[in-house]
Amino acid sequence: MNQTKKLTQGAMMLAIIGALILIDRMTAFWFTELIVLMMPIVIIMYATMHTLKDGAMLCVGLLIISFLLGNFQFTYLIYVPVGIFTGMVYAWGITKNFDRRSLMLSAIITYTIGELIATFIVYPLLGFPISRMIQEYQAAFGEASKMTGFDYKALFESIGMDMGKLIGVLYIFSTVLMGAMEGVLIHLLSIFLLKRFKIKDLGTTNIYNVKPNPPLGYLSLMAVCGSYAIKLVNNETLYYVIMILSVLGAMVLFYYGYIFLILFGAMVLKRNVGGLFILLAVLFPPLFTVLLTIGFLYATGPLRTYLENKVNQSKVNQ
Repeated sequence: MNQTKKLTQGAMMLAIIGALILIDRMTAFWFTELIVLMMPIVIIMYATMHTLKDGAMLCVGLLIISFLLGNFQFTYLIYVPVGIFTGMVYAWGITKNFDRRSLMLSAIITYTIGELIATFIVYPLLGFPISRMIQEYQAAFGEASKMTGFDYKALFESIGMDMGKLIGVLYIFSTVLMGAMEGVLIHLLSIFLLKRFKIKDLGTTNIYNVKPNPPLGYLSLMAVCGSYAIKLVNNETLYYVIMILSVLGAMVLFYYGYIFLILFGAMVLKRNVGGLFILLAVLFPPLFTVLLTIGFLYATGPLRTYLENKVNQSKVNQ
């Protein structure tokens, strides 16, 4: 491809991002998160079309226009470098012919590290300490208790967990989870756009191919049930270990439960029931116990076998 066309494509990408940043400023920074998410994808597409060196030049341009046109808005200052680093690592993985799983892991790891640095280093320097964030989450839980009539604090205390400490642990996990989700989204959008614009076909990912892991399911259930013994623990280190393990176990079971709901809705009900169930669970927290149970049954096999039987039955009918 000639140099003129390469420069034209780079200039167009910079112009589009610049225009979006100006629109973001005019709307009081409503679309900042979307624009920041687009930057690694733009870099991935451009670097894949050309070279990593060309992608690095685009990164410099994106840094300059985002800081200048964004009026040094702190979200740009924090997340644009994170997105640029993620995009360059992902593009490097494509040049090295990494498989889809490795590419996804690269996006997850790099963006999660960026989220952790932003949350625990940059935000406190800008006047947003973690302790203040935790206090705001506690206040939010209090308001949620008033709205739903469900006493979250009493629930945590019934199993011996201090609500403030638990929110601190959940805050760390939510930061990691947010970084992971952003990384997965970058991965999926990159695969789609690279294929759509006929730049590179990285194949497709089918959620049905996510196989359950029975040992992990049993260990996760043990970790969740272990939280009921936390009231018997006097050692603070052991207290946090049990709390972290129980949160990890719950997240694994939630993950498997959500996968089953998505597949069940798509294959059996022909409806998207996963998001609806999560919304109902937020309004009626006891439903999270149902989701944990579903996740355990999917991870250990019974619900997976049920879905496989449905798939085989549909193939026979066809």
